[in-house]
Amino acid sequence: MVWDLFQGKHMFFGIDPNGKGYSTRVHLAEVIGILGPAPPDFLKRGERSHEFFTEDGHWRNQIEVPREISLELSEERLSGRNKEMFLNFMRGMLQWRPEDRKTAKQLLKDPWLDS
Repeated sequence: MVWDLFQGKHMFFGIDPNGKGYSTRVHLAEVIGILGPAPPDFLKRGERSHEFFTEDGHWRNQIEVPREISLELSEERLSGRNKEMFLNFMRGMLQWRPEDRKTAKQLLKDPWLDS
C-alpha cells in the first residue's frame, strides 16, 4: 500500500495477457521479476507451490517472468539518496519469507520516514 500511495500506481497487477482478468500465475511472475526467485525452503511451506514451481524450486514458466522490471526501474518519482532510502524501506517489506521482513516497529524507525 505504501508503494501505491507514494508512487500513484500498483507494483503488481496480475492481469492475464489473454484477457481473463486476474491471474495468480501472472502475479507470481511479476513478484519473481521484482524479488528474484523464491527460496526453496519457502516454497516447501506452500500447499500450492507445486502448481507454480518445480520440485527444486524453479518457476514452471507458464507465464514469462518480466525481465524489464526491477524495484529500481519501477520507482520513477525520486532520485539520489532519497530514492535509495525509499527503496531500502520497501526492501524491508518485500521479502519472500515473512520472518525476513522488517516489523512495523522497525519500519517506523526507518531513516526514510525521518527524512
